Amino acid sequence: MAEQKIRVASSQDVAEGKLFATQANEQKLLLTRIQGQARAVVNRCPHMGMKMSRGELSDGVLKCPWHGSRFDFCTGANLDWVNAFAGVPMPKWTHGMISMGKSPAPLTTVPIEETAGEIFVHLDAQ
Repeated sequence: MAEQKIRVASSQDVAEGKLFATQANEQKLLLTRIQGQARAVVNRCPHMGMKMSRGELSDGVLKCPWHGSRFDFCTGANLDWVNAFAGVPMPKWTHGMISMGKSPAPLTTVPIEETAGEIFVHLDAQ
């Protein structure tokens, strides 16, 4: 498969610790800057496919606004699987029900490049 380099933002659009939602080739993306470096993930929680753009980002960790899962934004690694419902923390005994039998999964990270004040992602051509 060929890879496409697609402009998704200007460097000014992506601020340290702030979430910036955009898309490239109909792929919804979420960008941020962590320790000065631009990063990108697919704007979709691996649990139920809901948007992560309303999530909380703190110290490079993105928390799903829907079910509380936490992810390392740089690597996509799952740090804590579902533990909330509609953003409300739930007792530990309910976590299995909330996960609906789905195993912990990572966010999908997207290769990113910042050049001359512009941010590009690298996506596989479809």
